[in-house]
Amino acid sequence: MYDPQLATIARTLSEISFPKKFAVEICADCNLTCAMCHQPTMKRPKGKMPFELWKKCADQIAATSPSTECWFSFCGEPLLEPDLLLRILAYGKSVGLRSLNLNTNGVLLSPELAGPILDSGVNLVVFGIDGFSRDTYERIRVGGSRDRLYANVEYLLAARRARRTGPEIQVQFIEMDENEHELEAFCAYWLERGATLKVRNKLSWGGRFETPLCLPPEDRIPCPWAITMMHVFWDGRVPRCSGDTEGEECAGNAWEEPLAVLWQRLGLYRDHHLKHHFDQLPVRCQNCKDWMTGAAKRIRPGETIR
Repeated sequence: MYDPQLATIARTLSEISFPKKFAVEICADCNLTCAMCHQPTMKRPKGKMPFELWKKCADQIAATSPSTECWFSFCGEPLLEPDLLLRILAYGKSVGLRSLNLNTNGVLLSPELAGPILDSGVNLVVFGIDGFSRDTYERIRVGGSRDRLYANVEYLLAARRARRTGPEIQVQFIEMDENEHELEAFCAYWLERGATLKVRNKLSWGGRFETPLCLPPEDRIPCPWAITMMHVFWDGRVPRCSGDTEGEECAGNAWEEPLAVLWQRLGLYRDHHLKHHFDQLPVRCQNCKDWMTGAAKRIRPGETIR
């Protein structure tokens, strides 16, 4: 079945000299054990990123591509290290990075931390929520408190409205079997409170779960994450893609080599994607269906939900 949305995405993908998106693992630990996440079974060491490593990365991004989106998320919850996060954001802003984005489960974004986050220069805060009722939320986001999270997000939204400037605040809903019946209520609730919705189709989470997305091989497009995004673990290692959460296929280490060199080293992998040589991709890519997911829908207050 031909998917026009995926075809549109495919037309935007080409070889680039530096990543458009850069995911930074501030720490490799988490306060939740979400049902779909690799965290509970992750085997690699957990630690936090030395500030000097971030400075090394930020200086290179600022010199090469200051508009690259820096995402403070990957395999851990950044608010487990709030002081480090705020220091990282401040340094990124000071060297001219234009897109600093926080992705958090939000349980630790308390009212006491809301002001410092809003003052940090962050451009976007995305809350991964994925549930409306307490039962659904807490079955997916294991260890979280639905009421505490909702109160945190509502407090941040109110504090943002009281300011002339500040970050956009998005609430994310990734469709799953457990939550898809709550999407309409979720959207109505958060649009009424002034948040931007970010809604994504069901993921296979790197091939770990089944998904109803089942396009035929001839409709496959290059993976948008593989073509546009680089990740760095807390210890400097650069995995091949976001599905390689254990770092089994690393390109090298950002402590030892420039980001541009590491990105170039991943070029053959991107080339296989762009030339549709999918049979030459690693086994991990053969099982992953997340290239089918398409772009997330973003609906802002006042816009029509389609």
